[in-house]
Amino acid sequence: MKRFVPFVLLAVLVPAITSIVLAQQPSQATLRISAGDRPVATVTLSGQLYFNAGDVVTALGGTITPDSTGFRVTLNNVVAAFGPDSRFGVVRDDLIEMPAPPIVVDGKPYVPWQFFQGFFKRAIDNEAVWDPATRVLAVRAAQRNVVSVQASVTNVQGISKIVLSLSGPAEYGIVKQPGLYTVAFRTPIHAPFAEQSVEDPYVQKLTFAGNELRIQLSAPEVVGDAYKLENPFRIVIDFRKGAAPAPGVPPPAVSRPVDQPGIRTIVIDPGHGGKEVGAIGPSGMYEKDATLAVCRKLALSLGSKLGARVVLTRDDDSVISLDQRTAIANQYKADLFLSVHMNAAVVKGAHGSETYFLSLDASDELAKKAAEGENAVSAAAQPTTSSDLKLILWDLAQQEYLNESSKFASAIQEEMNRATGVQNRGVKQAPFKVLVGATMPAALVEVAFITNPEEESKIKSDAYQNMVVDAITRAVQRYKTDYETRIGVAQPPPAAAPATTTTTTATRTGT
Repeated sequence: MKRFVPFVLLAVLVPAITSIVLAQQPSQATLRISAGDRPVATVTLSGQLYFNAGDVVTALGGTITPDSTGFRVTLNNVVAAFGPDSRFGVVRDDLIEMPAPPIVVDGKPYVPWQFFQGFFKRAIDNEAVWDPATRVLAVRAAQRNVVSVQASVTNVQGISKIVLSLSGPAEYGIVKQPGLYTVAFRTPIHAPFAEQSVEDPYVQKLTFAGNELRIQLSAPEVVGDAYKLENPFRIVIDFRKGAAPAPGVPPPAVSRPVDQPGIRTIVIDPGHGGKEVGAIGPSGMYEKDATLAVCRKLALSLGSKLGARVVLTRDDDSVISLDQRTAIANQYKADLFLSVHMNAAVVKGAHGSETYFLSLDASDELAKKAAEGENAVSAAAQPTTSSDLKLILWDLAQQEYLNESSKFASAIQEEMNRATGVQNRGVKQAPFKVLVGATMPAALVEVAFITNPEEESKIKSDAYQNMVVDAITRAVQRYKTDYETRIGVAQPPPAAAPATTTTTTATRTGT
């Protein structure tokens, strides 16, 4: 399926601004600008270095002011914004990705240096470069034809996948040695860090030096295969354990995935997990358990009946953050994303299923309450409210996919209505955070009201779960056939069931 949105991850800013770092003692670095060197305060938290945004921006003649969603920065008549609990800032109609969310120390905002890199490039055609050895943050005229690089590492079912996301196409070569792979760029690059250790069974450390990335592996027998993806430009290297290589013999390659048009990969997201139990039924059934039971069966059904590759965001009782769920879908280049939940009654006697797709503004008050309930995955979470900044983020997240998401959601709701015989509660729109950032048609289905004693009893039964699975499978098949017919893909005969993939651990670096 063609993808339009060039962002891997998006997030929603939390409106409340609190001093999340207390009693920190700022250290000092040097800001090097054309007017001379200036001191800038820094703070290190959990290994991440943060810079006082006010020190840097005001030294360049800009201003920074707090607002209800975070902070607004103005420089050369260009406005940017950022807030705590989101790794993304926004400038004009683009996003600035940071390795960690900004923090607030004694009421002053601190950001990773990557914020300045993204903002200054657009505001004053300058680049920001941090040298940790000399502790100098240099702001200088942007070098032309320099490509920014971000790196992520994810291990899924025995494969460690390194994804290098580039700001533009770049020429490169890969040198393979036992225990070490080197990506040598022939295009000048901006590295996200100098060196970073990775908690991964096959990858130990990533080191950027000049225009090279050195990937230190855990053992000589670890082998990999590299390929590139377009729109946006990415270099992907898959590592796995192979036979110990003979001296001087390069490691063998593993098979390369093929990107084909149509609905080939589907990501199913069992809502909640771990300490985030979700809604609780009258007899004590947890939403997290109900969604996992349904999604396991749904993954098998879709794999066997549609011949699709199906990925579960979790297959156990683990905590997966909301933004990581859609990141998994993006990582696998999914063609469909479906998040499965159980509803909580906000009115007495509510029953039946509801299906949603993304919107900043909820269809009605009940849809708004449903989204707030699913979004509040921790005690610190705040209800989503409207703002100009969030509107930009929401629009960027799914503007190219809303029509397809609507069709997908409608198919699910219609099949659920037929299966349950319950009066149609309709397809709705609401600001569900779990749908933010999905670069494919995405929907969220509330299967039933777990807080309704009658429906909770049904959810526990295999018969009801199977009925739900069959209904959703028919809906996905309907959408798949309709979509592939519209784009001119011939309908193949039923294929044998491929293996179902489940994300179990995800270590992300520089994303």
